[in-house]
Amino acid sequence: MASKTNSIINGHDYYRIRKKVGRKYDEKKGMEVDVIKNFYGKNKSEAVAKYNEFMNRKSMGLSNEKQYFGIMADKYIYTVFLNDSKFSNNTKELYINAWNNYVKGSDVYNMRLDEIQSIEMQKLYNSLACSSSTIKVINNMMKHFYRYLEKVGYCRDLTHSLAIPVKETPAREKKSWTDDKLPNTIEVWSDDELKRIFDNLGSHRLRFLIMLASGTGTRISELLALQYKDISNGMLHINKQLSNKAVIEEGKKTKHVFELADCKTSASVRDIPLSKELMNEFNRHQAWHKSEMLKRGYRTESVFTTSSGAFYDRHNITTACNRFYKKHGIPQRGVHTYRRTFATNLCKQGIPIQVASELLGHSDISVTAKYYVNVGEDEKQSAIETLATSMFQN
Repeated sequence: MASKTNSIINGHDYYRIRKKVGRKYDEKKGMEVDVIKNFYGKNKSEAVAKYNEFMNRKSMGLSNEKQYFGIMADKYIYTVFLNDSKFSNNTKELYINAWNNYVKGSDVYNMRLDEIQSIEMQKLYNSLACSSSTIKVINNMMKHFYRYLEKVGYCRDLTHSLAIPVKETPAREKKSWTDDKLPNTIEVWSDDELKRIFDNLGSHRLRFLIMLASGTGTRISELLALQYKDISNGMLHINKQLSNKAVIEEGKKTKHVFELADCKTSASVRDIPLSKELMNEFNRHQAWHKSEMLKRGYRTESVFTTSSGAFYDRHNITTACNRFYKKHGIPQRGVHTYRRTFATNLCKQGIPIQVASELLGHSDISVTAKYYVNVGEDEKQSAIETLATSMFQN
């Protein structure tokens, strides 16, 4: 019995099937379109077998479609990544900056997707003149990109086997550490340094901000988002942060826009008790701020503003603090040092790590644990003696 066919090519009978095998970016249409491919065989079973073989090769990264890494990366960034609500504006800016500085313009950017194997990507990582933490950022972006490529059928995800090379942090990358990237030795204010800061604050514009940062360990982005309604009945209610949103056009920052945004994580939403001293400082600050509003003709619900009632840029806060430190012979440290000092002091006072984690708004208790690892020898000795006294006293 002759095999059933449905097409003739060069005088020969074939069975043809048309199948969707992926997606591609159509430059003329300016959008992604389905990729439809014909598969031929002497009969339907043979045509289906060829289709299955093609898709199996494609799943292993062996597709011959000539899509270029750079073109697809740009399209992914501008059509998918920048519009993805899962990522904060700060994260988007961080990823885009690292990508543009170290990946865009590399040899990989001009290669076809089917030419790139894990070894080529690993060579790229090894050659980058940046810190391991920056390569981790690039790798995170690469993972999201390749998962997208795999989902739409361009190629398999090759990021599983990539390793982050160990590299020194270049001087240009060294900046204030955050909770998520703590160095081995945590830099904090000493008791004497804090006393000198408080003694010299006087009527400084940032007096309450510094004292609140010291007494609550609140993140600077959370402090700058505070409104007067967020402080009541001796409690500080943290439920938002100030986001400095980067407006990115054609892969470059064009400007920044301030906006109130959700907290970093759900764990960051918290209530922090305020001491009587801090409540007195709050009342003093509020009275001064009302006086300035009347004098300068602006109104605001924000606790911390410029003299015109605008949001503070955190970089301007750092500049003002450094000017203050220099004037009074105090070491210059980032604003985040107040948060680290607060966390370290909680540890030294023997506050349970679970309580400290909640006060600091950490989503992962292991982040809080880094401060507890940083306990000095004197604190360790005192803890052992206290435990021994409790165990062996009659």
